[in-house]
Amino acid sequence: MSVMSKIGVVGDRDSILGFKSLGLDVFTAYTPEEVSKTLNQLARNDYAVIFITEQAAISAKETIEKYTNKPFPAIILIPGSQ
Repeated sequence: MSVMSKIGVVGDRDSILGFKSLGLDVFTAYTPEEVSKTLNQLARNDYAVIFITEQAAISAKETIEKYTNKPFPAIILIPGSQ
């Protein structure tokens, strides 16, 4: 892992767009397949922290569980716009 770790945000557009203004990488995902694919890609690309909306996390529960016992990425739930 590099000294400068990356932070990503996953969820629906309305919920995550504001994070872009903070300099975070945002990834819109709506279906369970999109969410799982995005999480796996971010983990492979050295993202140390991934914020994910609660609704997106529900749809990708199994994928999130895969990273529970690993030090990185830290997956943190955030409230969505719903």
